[in-house]
Amino acid sequence: MQIARSLRRLGSARWLPLFVFLVFVCSAQIVSAATKVITDADKGGHIHLKVGKAFELRLQSNPSTGYMWYVEKGSTPLLKLVRQSQTEPTKPGVGRPISQVFTFEAKSPGEGVLLLHYVRSWEPPAPGDQQFDLHVSIE
Repeated sequence: MQIARSLRRLGSARWLPLFVFLVFVCSAQIVSAATKVITDADKGGHIHLKVGKAFELRLQSNPSTGYMWYVEKGSTPLLKLVRQSQTEPTKPGVGRPISQVFTFEAKSPGEGVLLLHYVRSWEPPAPGDQQFDLHVSIE
């Protein structure tokens, strides 16, 4: 009888790490889902955040042309660029568009404008260059 109980406990103990892992993975997905995603369609829009909250900015790009999105130096200091990455093209081949992904975190309260320019890295931004602006309110 005691051996059977010990075996049951041992069997339960083997499932515990799996259970803990599943809880961790599910909670990570919930946090990711809570992150607001901003896209090209939100150009000129407004976002409200609390200090410490983050959002993801996804902008279409074609790096094979030399053009990429860059955060303008005069952009609001209220946001911190936490991470920058890019997606893979949906189809193989040269010249396929991608999405550049920027993750920003709200550092301090206030109002400002996030500004990005679509330029070649070796050229300074010019007045006619494509740009993305987003008004930010942080509390």
